[in-house]
Amino acid sequence: MRLNFFLVLTFFTTLFGCAATPVQIEEIYQKQTELEAETELLSQGIEALRSQVLSVEEANSKLKKRIDALEKKQASSSSPVVKSPDALYGLAESYYRKGKYEEAVIEFQRFIDTYPKNSRVPDSYLKQGLSLINIGRKQEARFFLETLINKFPESKESKIAREKLRELSS
Repeated sequence: MRLNFFLVLTFFTTLFGCAATPVQIEEIYQKQTELEAETELLSQGIEALRSQVLSVEEANSKLKKRIDALEKKQASSSSPVVKSPDALYGLAESYYRKGKYEEAVIEFQRFIDTYPKNSRVPDSYLKQGLSLINIGRKQEARFFLETLINKFPESKESKIAREKLRELSS
């Protein structure tokens, strides 16, 4: 008797329990279509972000190669070795003021590398970014401005960097 009951219950559950109305099927189809559209938009967004990341990485690589080449050129010249933070920062600042922006970028980087805890490091990052903007290398400038904002978010220089990034995005 129990076996018959379970067989009948299984039969009716199979027959009626899994049935969906045409309206329910249409709703499921619409939701599936919406999800597929959202998935496609997300995929496109991911691809766009990947290409931007690759673009920034490529620009950073090119900048590093240029800096290396300029450092070799600088090393082969007869410039004296600068050791004090004031002298090294002063050299970078003098290049910046004279409009020798590639040299300024290198010297500000040397200053940052040599004296990473100096209070003028945020200004050095900012002037690297501004130097690169002045010579039309805006993608590379973004790298230094974003580094400044990430490392020194509360500094007055980071506020200027944010404004410059907004200008570059316009």
